[in-house]
Amino acid sequence: MPLQQDFKNLVNLLDTGIIVVNAARKILLWNPFIARITGISENLALGHSLNAIFNASIDPALTDAIEQCIEMKLARRLSHQLHPALLPLVQLNNKQPLHHSILVQPVVYEQQAACLLQISDVTSTVRREQHLRAAMEQVRYLAQHDTLTGLANRSLLTLELQKRCDLAAKNQQPFALLFVDLDGFKLVNDRHGHEAGDFVLKVLAERLQNALASFSKGLGLAARLGGDEMVALLPSITASDQALEFANHLCGVLAETVVWQGQKLQVGASIGIALWPQQGDTPKALMKSADNAMYLAKARGKGQAMRALNT
Repeated sequence: MPLQQDFKNLVNLLDTGIIVVNAARKILLWNPFIARITGISENLALGHSLNAIFNASIDPALTDAIEQCIEMKLARRLSHQLHPALLPLVQLNNKQPLHHSILVQPVVYEQQAACLLQISDVTSTVRREQHLRAAMEQVRYLAQHDTLTGLANRSLLTLELQKRCDLAAKNQQPFALLFVDLDGFKLVNDRHGHEAGDFVLKVLAERLQNALASFSKGLGLAARLGGDEMVALLPSITASDQALEFANHLCGVLAETVVWQGQKLQVGASIGIALWPQQGDTPKALMKSADNAMYLAKARGKGQAMRALNT
């Protein structure tokens, strides 16, 4: 009996939850830590079943582990990664779910076979994992997106363009690539400074993104190559007329004035169009065809869209 009391005294000092249940699933021990995080005192818990205490809100995996512990003397650790809500526990400071793992192991308590549940608070570990994942996502995003406009950068465009070419070859689903070069952007930079130029780029990038999302139902991709050059991928284009119609619309959208510090700034856009596979069946060939078509549009007066010649 003194040994049993020593065990209980030790358990009461632990900064982890300890519950002991007997073969009838009745609670024999309920330490201060578990009493604190549940708000249920030892006097109220002792002699009751876990289901009664937690209103049956127990993960079946925990119920199975207790069964195997008592009947087969098997120990088992249930992690929060696989079982995020073993028991309905909450954090005392904000009432958010308390992330926890549970070690289930057979013991002898009060001279009878029993099952010990050691409940560890892993909330801080989960938070660190979440922060790490968020940081990794941020790094990945910055590596694939233009920092000024938020559009895809050249790296992501290259990956996506290769994917589109591979998918198009597999399923015979043509798509179009639009090469957009802004007309008169250098003049805005020279007259009003780079701050104004950056503002114009951000506004026009957003217009491109919105127009593309509306046209492609969110399946297209807008990218900035650098400077005043941008690219748009249009999926499921079956005829060059469709791409030309969108490009002409885009010319109008990008030519609308931009108000910066009370001043109306305006640039235009020359757009070259290349269709897979007519003007290229590889990323490099498509980019070259669209780039050539863009220069043709500039040569014919700017502010317009031109289709690439068949190669």
